[in-house]
Amino acid sequence: MRSAGPDLTERLLGLCTLPPNAKVLDVGCGAGETVRYLREKEHEAWGVDTAPGPGMTRARAEALPFSAASLDALIFECSLSLVADPGQALKEAARVLKPNGLVYIADLYDPKAGADSPEGGIPALPPESSGCSGMGRVEAWETLLARFAGAGFRLLCFEDQSAELRSWWAGLLFESYKSPDTLPPSGTRAGYFLAVLEKEPFSPAGLAEYQRESRAAVERYARERSAFYRDYRGEFIDADTLVREGERMLCVPLGDVERIRTIRSSGSTGDPKRVWFTEQDLERTVAFFAAGMRPLVRKGDRCAIMMSQDTPGSVADLLRRGLGRIGVHSEIHGAIQGPGAAEAAQGAECLVGFPAELFWLCGTAPQLRPKTVLLSADYISPAVIAAIEETWGCRVFTHYGMTESGYGLAVQCCVRGAHHIRLEDYLVEIIDPVSGEKLPPGQEGEIVLTSLYKGAFPLLGYRTGDIGSLAADRCGCGSPLPRLGTIRGRRENLECTPNIHRLDDLIFSLPGIRGYRAIREGKGLRLLVEGTVPDGRKLSAALGINVRVYAGTVMPYQGKRGIEGV
Repeated sequence: MRSAGPDLTERLLGLCTLPPNAKVLDVGCGAGETVRYLREKEHEAWGVDTAPGPGMTRARAEALPFSAASLDALIFECSLSLVADPGQALKEAARVLKPNGLVYIADLYDPKAGADSPEGGIPALPPESSGCSGMGRVEAWETLLARFAGAGFRLLCFEDQSAELRSWWAGLLFESYKSPDTLPPSGTRAGYFLAVLEKEPFSPAGLAEYQRESRAAVERYARERSAFYRDYRGEFIDADTLVREGERMLCVPLGDVERIRTIRSSGSTGDPKRVWFTEQDLERTVAFFAAGMRPLVRKGDRCAIMMSQDTPGSVADLLRRGLGRIGVHSEIHGAIQGPGAAEAAQGAECLVGFPAELFWLCGTAPQLRPKTVLLSADYISPAVIAAIEETWGCRVFTHYGMTESGYGLAVQCCVRGAHHIRLEDYLVEIIDPVSGEKLPPGQEGEIVLTSLYKGAFPLLGYRTGDIGSLAADRCGCGSPLPRLGTIRGRRENLECTPNIHRLDDLIFSLPGIRGYRAIREGKGLRLLVEGTVPDGRKLSAALGINVRVYAGTVMPYQGKRGIEGV
């Protein structure tokens, strides 16, 4: 069943880069070909099988001869479908793996159930009946996903390889299924998939306990080390607090600070605020970026970072460092300022940038063909996502973060639903913006951030000024842990009539638009539009105010956008 030999192994491992010198176990190793391949790549590898080859170990997948949390990764190449108790085998895999350890799977499945998936090939309808052939189980994807989640794993990457491998195993299927008692259920159609799973670092109960203990420890740490937090009693802080108190919130000597970021925030009174980072703080963001980018890129890809500056400790630099750890080459172009951006983006498998800037690039360079795009650092209109996906034929992912969180905070997974949070580093809560009351998942309010690690500049009950909600459903990747749902934007923007978020949703959905600027003009708006000029009367009716529209060249905004003159 190991149809493509080392080529399939290389493709499978290329979905998600192993850490250097990883400890890896091949379950169902046979003669040990993959074990030898891994050792050639300087990994520490072992193989187990019920009928092992020379130098391999005899063991069952349901009872592995390894201690708890001792391995970085496990591989099931065409073997999980043959295990007598696959659920127990996955639980055993979770036992021997370290937190965030990986499981690589290449195996059979039944793709008949549908095609709504991160790669266009994962069935999303209710599971069909499962059968067991001479080649192993042929189960619906939903059945497999439920089993993965039940063992404490979530899906990182998926590829359907049915077409590539069909010619090889079609004959084998015919031979295996020719006996009536081994025929799969009526309608079953065997396909082939590659997938990478990640071991969840917490169970829901374990996460709650970790958050309570870590929050209490960070509060003690901050009171002992920070002049500001010395008298802290659990009250909220906000951007104005950072402006007023600044250095008094710092918990480390200035000599330990690696980077200081001075920013202006519309959430404050307008004065600049400062945020301090140690190298350890920045390292946590690099690790988050490395993990969060895995569903977007493959080892050997090229990523064009169309934002920030190429300076040590900048968001672009941290992203480049994270991508390097997963075998992805990246180049920092900086903010999109004109036609030269298309040349920088040419040939890149992944583009990262501001929503409005990449929308403009999409309109001016429709010939680009990235596989994935990551939008971040500003409000992301569904109209922008739809336009980029339609024009470039790519998959668009979204990220939510801020300077105060070390830039990274929450990013979509492979199924592109709600955003997975840096749960080891931050507690995210939603409160009523007026009363401050904590709100349950599914209910919209202000996003509040609390640090769960002892960094240079811990945030305790930090009101971000952004409006959003926690997801109320379980993620399609199998994770039951908290996620951020749709982020609607800045509270003060949403309270304005009209606001830049509403304008983005309306104007970016119109055909032929490349970009626009909005200028407050008395009680109305003046719009400068690049591309097809929309009807000002229709816009006035939709927005409920007078809108005058002019044609012109609109260079992309640099950074967060707003209505000028407000």
